Amino acid sequence: MLIQSLLTDAVRVAVLLGLTLAAMPLLRRSSSGTRRLVLALALGGALVLPLVSAIVPAWRVEAPAAVTSLRGVVTTEPLVAPEEAAASPPSGEVITPVVPRVDVARRFDPAALLVGVWAFGALLVLARLVVGLVRTRGIVRRATPARAWALSAARAERATGLRVAVRMTGELDAPAVTGVLAPVVLVPRASASWGDDRRYAVLLHELAHVRQRDCLAQVVAQVACAVNWFDPLAWVLARRLRVERELAADDAVVAAGTLATTYAEDLLAIADVASISREVPLGALGMAERSQLATRVTAIVSANRPRRPLTRVRAALLVASLAGVVLVVACTSATPKNDVTTPALAPAPLAAPPPVTALSTIDPRIQTIADEELDRTLAEWQGVAGAIVVLDPSTGEVLANAGRIHGAPADVGVRSVYVTGSAMKAFTLAAALEEGVVSPTDRIDCENGAWTKQGRVMHDAHENGLLSVTEMVAVSSNVGFAKVVERLGGERLQRWLRAFHFGTAPGIEGAAVGSMPELVEDHDHPFAAANVGIGAVVTASPLQVAAAYGALANGGAYVPPTLTRRDGPAPRETILKAETARSVTAILENALASEHSTGTRARVPGVRVAGKTGTASWELPGGGEGVYASFVGFAPVEAPRFVVLVGVEQPREDGNGGETAAPAFARVTTRLLER
Repeated sequence: MLIQSLLTDAVRVAVLLGLTLAAMPLLRRSSSGTRRLVLALALGGALVLPLVSAIVPAWRVEAPAAVTSLRGVVTTEPLVAPEEAAASPPSGEVITPVVPRVDVARRFDPAALLVGVWAFGALLVLARLVVGLVRTRGIVRRATPARAWALSAARAERATGLRVAVRMTGELDAPAVTGVLAPVVLVPRASASWGDDRRYAVLLHELAHVRQRDCLAQVVAQVACAVNWFDPLAWVLARRLRVERELAADDAVVAAGTLATTYAEDLLAIADVASISREVPLGALGMAERSQLATRVTAIVSANRPRRPLTRVRAALLVASLAGVVLVVACTSATPKNDVTTPALAPAPLAAPPPVTALSTIDPRIQTIADEELDRTLAEWQGVAGAIVVLDPSTGEVLANAGRIHGAPADVGVRSVYVTGSAMKAFTLAAALEEGVVSPTDRIDCENGAWTKQGRVMHDAHENGLLSVTEMVAVSSNVGFAKVVERLGGERLQRWLRAFHFGTAPGIEGAAVGSMPELVEDHDHPFAAANVGIGAVVTASPLQVAAAYGALANGGAYVPPTLTRRDGPAPRETILKAETARSVTAILENALASEHSTGTRARVPGVRVAGKTGTASWELPGGGEGVYASFVGFAPVEAPRFVVLVGVEQPREDGNGGETAAPAFARVTTRLLER
């Protein structure tokens, strides 16, 4: 997910810079000041573009694609050592598989390598800028006031309305300007012999840079090159900016009344004595860069060259236009026209959900709500795929089955399987309560968020200490539930999860079947059972998870889900004692009400809701990381009418269940209960 995000931002920046470079020929009849502003804005836009794309919802456009489908591709026991398990984001839990293994080397992380290479290159370029700024500041500090320039400075101030300090230095051979907030013009000691007209022309040139804020543009361009050092377009635009800013400053000198031929002669004379070994540091703008002289002299003496300054209105229009381009590029994402999957990962694209018929359980109004909210959620979080399943817990009827893959309808809820994440903890808790190994009033030591056993470590997102069972559910403590599983034992846990129909077919034609590893007591791998109990290795379809939560809503009775109306009463299988189901429901409800809950955004004002977030990550077969964020719950608690599950695959920025799915659950539930 990280690699995909980095590459997407890099492509967007390249598109922005490419469009800017392509626009340059269209601006050839405009002034250099216009082109300078466009280039500076584009390089600044390259810096803010990733931030804009992160905070503004995406606009999807169709494009051909060969995208590998991730749904249903999960390994039963990912080979990840517990010490490699990453801590969760502060806003929600992320379950990372932590099944122990023996004598397996630490896995290669391409995302970390990519970030490391990028950071190394960026730091090198930034270091060059910082060194230049420090050198320039030292030159300014050691320079002395240029009193001989007082009359010329006063004349330039009257002409431009700008005031600037002029200091003389022996460390430069040509004039330069520096300073973003307090500009300073640096002049060489040889300038003591210059005439007043040459000094005046030099000051007009440097004050043009001050008016255009070219010192700031220089810093922005260098930072943009640092961030995008791998993109040649960034370097091309930065060099073009250097040329255009000097041409624009030259135009200002000629436009102020200086004779073009005289100014060209002065520029050549200044450049002729400038030493290559004492070039102007990167923290300043040198007036006489040799590589640009031919172009500049030709432009200076050109009679038909547009030299008019850029007006404020025109500058404002350019800023608004470039801002619009940045917004469009940042928020446009390609949506493949067809769902093309790799045969090794998924044999065929998922079919769309079956059409609604007279015998179908789908409620058209509820289906519309689910479709609308799923589309909204996937657009906001740029998810690859997602599902919203709405179930009547008392009958098992599927009232809505919304699914999308790359924006196209697909039966994700029934035919896809995912690592369940922390949604599994509700059933681990139910099994422990039913077996009497834990009670609702127990308090469990969560080991400050890191529990070590036999050299293995189980992590929490936070440093949790002694927690009640409700608090443990609220913060989704992996350590706390690992201790519950230790009391329960792997064999009993597996038996109870199978009772909730995990690892078994849901009884619907074409439905996917999740998997659950066989558990045996193995004291060499202390967290093998805990990984099952916290949802790190169990896979299930969204429909399977929703049906299991329906058993909690039904007071402990499991009703098989169905997409077809039943002739008689729905079959009911008692799994839990009614008292146990009520206890789990109360804990889920109270945990959701906690200010520390991972699912606070799932709350519905005025409605009692019970539910749980789930966030899982796993290593993909071809490299990279898969992410599945979900929330599942039921409402109203006192008489449950609906079980609602929201799941999002590959949300942007690895969004967790509390951020991505919980708000959608709240919106769906609110609209359902408005009937």
